[in-house]
Amino acid sequence: MRLFNRLAAGVLALGLLAVPARAQAPAPVLWFQGTRLVFEHAVPDRGDIAVSTRDGGLRKFLDRLGASVAFEPQSRYVIVTAQDRRTIVFTIDDASYTVDGVRLRAPFAVKADGSDAVLPFFALARALYIEAVPNGAETVLQPRVGVLDVRSDGPRTFVTVRAAMPLVSTTNAETAERLQITFVGQGSSLEGVRKPAGSALDEVNVGVGGSARVPTTTLTLSGIPGTTHRIIPADGPQAFTVVFEPRAGDADAGAQGATSPAPAATAAPPIVVGRSTVTDLTIEPAADDALSVRINLSSPANFEWHRLLDHRWYLDLSDTTLSGPGRDERPSFGAVQSVRVRQTGSSDAPVVRIAFTLSADEQIAIEPDDTGLTILVTNVTALDAERNGSGRTGLPAAAAGTPTDEPLASPTPWKFGPAPNGSRTIVIDPGHGGDDTGTAHNGLVEKTLTFEIAQRLRALLIAQGWTVRLTRDSDVDPVSNDNLARMRADGKPNADDRAYLQTRCDVANSVNARLFISLHVNSAPFSGARGSTFYWYKPQDAPFAQALERAVIAAAGTQDDGTRHENFYVVRHTTMPAVLIETAFVTNPADVELLRQPSFLQNLAQGIANGVKAFAGTPQASSVSAQ
Repeated sequence: MRLFNRLAAGVLALGLLAVPARAQAPAPVLWFQGTRLVFEHAVPDRGDIAVSTRDGGLRKFLDRLGASVAFEPQSRYVIVTAQDRRTIVFTIDDASYTVDGVRLRAPFAVKADGSDAVLPFFALARALYIEAVPNGAETVLQPRVGVLDVRSDGPRTFVTVRAAMPLVSTTNAETAERLQITFVGQGSSLEGVRKPAGSALDEVNVGVGGSARVPTTTLTLSGIPGTTHRIIPADGPQAFTVVFEPRAGDADAGAQGATSPAPAATAAPPIVVGRSTVTDLTIEPAADDALSVRINLSSPANFEWHRLLDHRWYLDLSDTTLSGPGRDERPSFGAVQSVRVRQTGSSDAPVVRIAFTLSADEQIAIEPDDTGLTILVTNVTALDAERNGSGRTGLPAAAAGTPTDEPLASPTPWKFGPAPNGSRTIVIDPGHGGDDTGTAHNGLVEKTLTFEIAQRLRALLIAQGWTVRLTRDSDVDPVSNDNLARMRADGKPNADDRAYLQTRCDVANSVNARLFISLHVNSAPFSGARGSTFYWYKPQDAPFAQALERAVIAAAGTQDDGTRHENFYVVRHTTMPAVLIETAFVTNPADVELLRQPSFLQNLAQGIANGVKAFAGTPQASSVSAQ
């Protein structure tokens, strides 16, 4: 009999409840992110709530936070992995638990419930930076700013804020030495005032306002005299980082705390060679009910744009950073429903994205010039609108790819013309092969599954009009003689050696392929891990990964484990947009049942093909063949 059945019957031997009446008490009404959170079974206990790991309400809560839970009965551990990769570990029959190695104590011990476990929900939520806040007859699960990290590196001091949910912020720079940031929708229990010794900061002040449902946290940072600040890309949407450092030409005085006049505004970020900075961005109405977004840049930058099938359009500026926080705007004019400006990419390959949600496929013009670019969204529907394009600022409009004979025409897309530049070709990489079997569990072998998915995908892409090449056409581990010689020369003859992986990259790079897709099947040391993950490395990979994520999850129905930035060899060393897909887990019972079904493998392939079409459209109709 399940634990909750025993609880309902009032059995006390398990020790979860102190008195029978408490088992009958109703669980509090919970609200999270504007909606009611409903558990299938929830038992109040000692100021917390006992909830099973199988409960659909708990699963939805964790999904919203990008977290996952796994329970291995034989090991007696319940492992929750947060989106920022912190681990929360509960042990059966133990009230203590750890959050990234720090031991804490819950109101009651975790109990096994067959193949599931019963957890203290509020304790788990708190570990994920969510606090239960009473609000009249209800309880609001309030996202919190959970970490305020102040670290110094020589004369520079970095302040990083980490929260439960993606941060939405507004900033007010009174002087270069003083910055105020307000995070909307995030509460806080952080210490009110801190004076970090030996840093570029004089004082950190944390203030909380708003309501239980819509809290605000305001962070006021005051630098020592002679410093300036700049907001830099953080390592994820739940983080915000600002650095305080001596002003240019005053490094010694700033480090020593000497006084000097402060400028009236925030100093511009330093210009990094090969990298541009958004120095100003304005959103305003234009003639004929159009919307104009002007982006000023410190130096020229490459850009690429994509029009998605659901009336969304975005432009990515490569190797570019924001000088301020991201923005969310909802213009009251024109055909644009919303404009979002975000810092994406990574610290070594930053990308600034300007994204629009449109009413329809409105016509968009990009006008680059020597100081940046202007995006003009008209109120005119574009017929047969192009889906992708690229260009560079710092060039005249015609040279950057924007036609000058029709001022509102779309920029020139990546070419699908007859020139033998490889842009018609997509390369599929079925992971592993030959002696390299990949992972193997429950009668499933990775190299076999990846090859079958690749063959199904090849047929679908050929039907779309693409030329398709596989890195291997049979059960072999592809490696060229040249690369094999290099591998033997470096004395590392193993299946993960770069010589083997480079051969797969060479197949795509040698034909200048339009896209590269590497197929894999995942495994884990515990059975709870499941779902599909989409890995990217280069800035140009990220939008491709996102397009594949949306399409594959919709078609295959696997758990969405999201897109992740990882330094995987084949996506790093290919020159075109490339994504490595971990399709499902051969160690998870539910995923295993799916992987055994030919219909599921076909759905995976169809989802990938749909993602390719959403990202790159289709090549012009002409003679196309598989290779």
